[in-house]
Amino acid sequence: MEDGIEDEKLPEQTTQTGEAIAEGEVSGVMPEPEHGHGHEHKTGIPWLDGIIAVSVIFISVMSLVVSIEHGKSMEKMVEQNQKLVVASTMPLLTIAGTEFDASGKPFFREVIRNGGVGPAIIDRFEIRYKGIVYTDENALLKACCAESLLKSNKNGNPQIFYSNVSGFILPAHEEIDSITIKPDKDGLDLFNAFNRVRDGDDLTFHACYCSVLNECWETNFDRKRPQPVKECKVSPDEKLW
Repeated sequence: MEDGIEDEKLPEQTTQTGEAIAEGEVSGVMPEPEHGHGHEHKTGIPWLDGIIAVSVIFISVMSLVVSIEHGKSMEKMVEQNQKLVVASTMPLLTIAGTEFDASGKPFFREVIRNGGVGPAIIDRFEIRYKGIVYTDENALLKACCAESLLKSNKNGNPQIFYSNVSGFILPAHEEIDSITIKPDKDGLDLFNAFNRVRDGDDLTFHACYCSVLNECWETNFDRKRPQPVKECKVSPDEKLW
């Protein structure tokens, strides 16, 4: 005892079996955990560990390659589906003229037909004579066939009709008459004159039309494939046939 204070004894620690553990021996009972950076699955055989590592890398590379090829295949499928959709809605305008009706009487019709599989939105249709665009039948007939028109009016009363083609939606396998001439039995001058002009090179036709998917084309009705365009430009105040 020092300075009247009796030293206190620390209680003895015991193990689970009840055995006393002396002071200083506690640290040996519970070893400190090791702080590792992860578990490494190694067999301890160098050549086998090398094969496993190479196999893992190979599988990873192959998985990446397969993913890339799958992505490319999906892109091709989407592109093909888009082409199929466009093809299934594509219109195709053609033009034809008839000179007689079902009974064999003179009856001229300039017919615009849609031979495609989808509706044609005709934004612009033009009839040109010697390069000049005409927007109605009177101006056109006076330019191409003035003398014959005058004779026909004197000799009879020819019936002349025209349809507004621009702005018209033409369904697939349907047709519209752009101009019709039904002459009087005594007045065939205009009918014959317009047929001669129609068979020459001075009278030409032009159209710009689109599908319901807003895919657009231009054509001169010259038996060549219609050319794709971004859009059919039409001014708001522009007068069209």
